[in-house]
Amino acid sequence: MYAFFRRLVCGFAGIFLAAALPLSAQDITLRSADGTVEVSGTLLDYDGEFFRLDTRFGEMTLNALGLSCIGLACPDPGQFAADVTLSGNDTAISGLLPGLIEAFGFSRGMTTLRQDHGRAGWTYFISDAARVPLARLQASAAVSGRAIGDIIADRADIAITTRLPAEPELELARTASAGDLASPYRRQVLAIDALVFIVSPLNPVRALSLEDIAAIYSGRISNWADLGGIDAPIALYRRQAGSELAGAFAAAVFPDGPPAPMPGRAFQNDRDLSDTLARDPFGLGYTGFAGVRNARALALRGACGIRMPVSMFNLQAGDYPLTRYYYILRPARRLPVFARSFLTWLDGDAAQLAIADLGFVGQDLHRLTLADQPERIANAIRNAGEDVELPALQGLVTTLGAAERLSATLRFDDNSTNMDARSERNIRLLADMLELGDFDGREIIIAGFSDGEGSATGNRRISRARAEQVQAALSAAASRADLSKIRFRTIGLGEVSPLACDDTPEGRRINRRVEIWLR
Repeated sequence: MYAFFRRLVCGFAGIFLAAALPLSAQDITLRSADGTVEVSGTLLDYDGEFFRLDTRFGEMTLNALGLSCIGLACPDPGQFAADVTLSGNDTAISGLLPGLIEAFGFSRGMTTLRQDHGRAGWTYFISDAARVPLARLQASAAVSGRAIGDIIADRADIAITTRLPAEPELELARTASAGDLASPYRRQVLAIDALVFIVSPLNPVRALSLEDIAAIYSGRISNWADLGGIDAPIALYRRQAGSELAGAFAAAVFPDGPPAPMPGRAFQNDRDLSDTLARDPFGLGYTGFAGVRNARALALRGACGIRMPVSMFNLQAGDYPLTRYYYILRPARRLPVFARSFLTWLDGDAAQLAIADLGFVGQDLHRLTLADQPERIANAIRNAGEDVELPALQGLVTTLGAAERLSATLRFDDNSTNMDARSERNIRLLADMLELGDFDGREIIIAGFSDGEGSATGNRRISRARAEQVQAALSAAASRADLSKIRFRTIGLGEVSPLACDDTPEGRRINRRVEIWLR
C-alpha cells in the first residue's frame, strides 16, 4: 500500500503534507499518444510515474509516460509526492534508518525534517532544493513477524526484519496474492549486526561459553570467581521482554525456554543498557554490535576451546556464530520512484560508509592476513582430528600465508548447493570489483573448507567442489570483466581450519564455507 498526498510549496519551517482526497470509485481513462490504445478503470494509486487501476481485466499498472488521462479523478503529475510506510525492527527504525535517510537526502541536495513519535516511530518529510515536498516516510517499530505480516497484508511498503520469512509466512503471502517473498528481488541485506555479550572494561574476563551464560542467567553461577574473574557477585542486565534482542538471547542461550521470571535489570534500548553496564565492573549483559559503545565485548568460547571474538571482519565474514542481519523486504508491486532510489542507494559505497559511521556493520570488503589471525593457526593445531596430518596444516600456511583474506565469505543453505542470501550479495559485490579491474594482475584463491564430519578425503573433495561452484558463479556474474587479467586458483582444504567447534549445528555451518583470498 502506498498513498499520495498533495504538494504544498512553503517555507522549510512550515513544511507539511496534506493527504489527497480518496481516489477510489473515481473512473479515469488512459489513452496512448496515437489514440490506438485506451484503458478505463478506477484509479487506485498514482506516484507521479505509474498509474495503478482496477479495470475489468483486473488490476493493472501502467507507465504514465506517453499516456494522457481523461476524467475528473486524473491527478496532476506535478502535484503529488510519495507517501511511504515502513514497519520493522526497533533498533533499525530508531538507530539506523534516520541517519541513512538524512545521508541520502544530503547526497541529493534534499531537505529532511523529522517528527518523532516516541518509541512508536517517526515521520520524515523530504523536500527538494526548492523546498517542494518529495516524500513522506512514516515508520513504526514492530517485531519481524509483525513487519512481515504488514507486507503480506499491504499495510507497509517496506519491512525491516532480522529474519527472512518462514515457510508458513511464504505460504500466507502466496494465498493473499502478495507474491513470492522468497524471491531475491523482494529482499536485500541492509546491515549486519550480532547478539553480543558485554562487560565493563574493568572486568578481567575475556570469554564465556553459551553454557556459562545459561548457568549465570539461570542462577547456577552467581560469582565471577567461578569463571576466572574476581570474587564478586554477578550483576545481570538484559533487554525488556518482548524486544527482538531479548528473543534472540533466549533462542541462543535457552533453546528449551528461558527461566521465568528472567533475572536482571531490564532496559528499553541498547544505549542505556551498555552505558550503565560500562560503569559496573561486576555486570554482565547483552546488546547488539552497535550498542557495545564504552563496554567491552566478550568472545564466545566453544566446548573444544575455540574462541570466537566479536569484530567487524568476523561479522562481515559470518564467522561469529550469533551474527544477525537486517533485511529489507518489499512488496510485489512497484514502489514509488523515491523509495526505489533510496533502496538502490543503500547498496552503494556511500551508504556502507554511513552504516559504519552509525556503529553498525556494512557490507563493504575488509582484508586480513593470516598473521592478523593468530588464533586461527592455534585452533587448527588444537582441533586437528586423526585424519588431519601435518602436511595439510603446512599446506594451509604455505598457500595462504602471503595472501589477504577478503571478508566476502560464501556459505550455503542447509542440505543445499544454493548459496544463502548474504552470499548472493557477496558474489555480486566481487563481480562488480572484477569488472572494474580491482583485481587485475592478482591471484584470487578460492578456498573451500568443510566441517569435521566424514573422512578427510571426502571433506577435501566436497570443499573443492564448492570452491569450483563459487568460481563458476563469480565468472558468470562478472560477464563484462576481462578474466584473462586475473589468475584463479581453487582449492579444497576440508576440515583443516575450523572457525568454530563442530559439536553444534551452528558450529558446523560456520565451518562449511568458501573463503576468498587475494595475492
